[in-house]
Amino acid sequence: MTRTVIKYRVYRFSPLAILVLLFATLSVCFAQEPNFLKDTLLLTTDYLSDTTYQSIMDLEDEAYENGDLQKLRYLTEVHINKAKSESNVMELASGYYYRTIIEEPELAISYSDSIILVTAQSDHLEYPTFGYILKAIIFYDKGDYQLSLQNYITAYNLAVEKNNLNDQLTCSMAIAAIRNLNGQPHAAADIYTRSLKVLKKEKDFENTYYNDYMILMYNLALAHLRLSQLDSSRQYYKAGIDKALSNNDKMEYRDFVLVGAQLDYYEGDYQIARDTLLKYVFQLEGKSKAIKLYYLAKIAQYSGNNKQAITYFQQIDSIVGASREPFDNIKEVYQQLVMYYSLEENQKREIDAIEKLIFFDSVMTSEQKGIIEQATVAYDIPYLKRQKSKAEEQLKAKGIWIFVLGSMASLAILIGVYFYIKAQKTKTKVKELLAGSKRPKPLSPKVEEYPTSVPKEIRDDILMKLEAFEKSDHYLSKELDMAQLAQEMDTNTSYLSTVINHYKEMSFPNYLKDLKITTAIDRLSSEPELLKYNYQGLADTFGFKTGESFSRAFYSKTGVYPSKVLKELKNRQIGRHL
Repeated sequence: MTRTVIKYRVYRFSPLAILVLLFATLSVCFAQEPNFLKDTLLLTTDYLSDTTYQSIMDLEDEAYENGDLQKLRYLTEVHINKAKSESNVMELASGYYYRTIIEEPELAISYSDSIILVTAQSDHLEYPTFGYILKAIIFYDKGDYQLSLQNYITAYNLAVEKNNLNDQLTCSMAIAAIRNLNGQPHAAADIYTRSLKVLKKEKDFENTYYNDYMILMYNLALAHLRLSQLDSSRQYYKAGIDKALSNNDKMEYRDFVLVGAQLDYYEGDYQIARDTLLKYVFQLEGKSKAIKLYYLAKIAQYSGNNKQAITYFQQIDSIVGASREPFDNIKEVYQQLVMYYSLEENQKREIDAIEKLIFFDSVMTSEQKGIIEQATVAYDIPYLKRQKSKAEEQLKAKGIWIFVLGSMASLAILIGVYFYIKAQKTKTKVKELLAGSKRPKPLSPKVEEYPTSVPKEIRDDILMKLEAFEKSDHYLSKELDMAQLAQEMDTNTSYLSTVINHYKEMSFPNYLKDLKITTAIDRLSSEPELLKYNYQGLADTFGFKTGESFSRAFYSKTGVYPSKVLKELKNRQIGRHL
């Protein structure tokens, strides 16, 4: 089975694998002699009714593994009827579980509801939590992220009530996955990081909790990739792929190799990324395949092979158009197809692409808004309240709880609206920045006063040379430091530092960053070809050693991440071509 883009832990089987198996084997089952199979099973009815539940489950597992769905359906009926006759709630839930793995989604959801209903009053550590997790998985595989999130949050709260740390971890990672897919990579990364911190407290956690550890490495790599923090992403990618190799886990290895291909793409190693993607892409299905085809299309575009890029975009359309399951870059796919069909004067396909662009834009906008609000109200605020309660208990013993209670209460109120308004504020900042109202401005020298520690003739000479320095592009050098600049200006670092601190009102490192970021904003706005660069490419262009140092400096100076500015500029470029 091809795993979803953001993986999450499940019990026993994945419903997506179950559905694939169902459709693949139905024709085989119906082609068999039904009476022969039925008669054979009826001969064992008395035996099955008198035997243990474990023996029945062993037969159920065997039937599932052999793809014998008709036999499995019969066995589950025996399992359920036996449990009902003995009023065994846990075994009744187990029988219903087996039905969720062989029925189509709508019926599978009803069996999940049956599990929830019969175990609602159970004291069992995993129930009725398990029923809600099953429902969440089915909705996730259907692409209904809001209902999936709703059930995961319910399951998480139940796990908290029952102090079930394993289920809390399961639900937290799934909630993070959904938020990551719906425009909240920062929130997702925070949840993954907290989960990893909890996991690391366990002895030999990498092996004892191997599946959870691998899922966290995978998701942390993707979350930091979405945040354009490539160094951090590669760190988690390397940890995951090393562990997969040491365990000879071919499935995990493939998944991490594909993450590596995405990293190679963003770092500009297009040929390596292309070779890796082509090796595995046709082993994938659905949305996972569509996402990898998107990267192949972009690589083809950068290589000047627009015809091949359009072919990949059309393949994505055939996948996503049928499944109605969008992904982050789906709007760009249809924007490219709209432009292509317009140039080809193929009005019929142009209209079809426009309609799909409008549809997915509407779906993603409304769904993401709903998920952000739901996650904030139902997950973030309750989590903060629980953290607040823990803090209160600790502070009561120390006698300072009143002050911190007020702080935590204020934080709980503020966080409730944080995610909702953050996107709008960021958009406003980006527009102001590009319009120039928030652009960093050079400071005028203070002519009415001067530093007494620097002789006047030296001070004037340094100021004149700094003015020439600012008009050059020498400050874009990665290797430039104050000692080198002082030597080039025939002065010493003490004088140069004093002049810059006094007249520019900032330290030398901040002075350089100010010049570089101001230049970056101007050139990104006026040179469209720079929009194709990844963070490392921009760092090289504007004199930073790493993509992350460029990102931090940009945010520190402007209050927004460069990804937001790049996105706005790219949208403007696309808008001019439509």
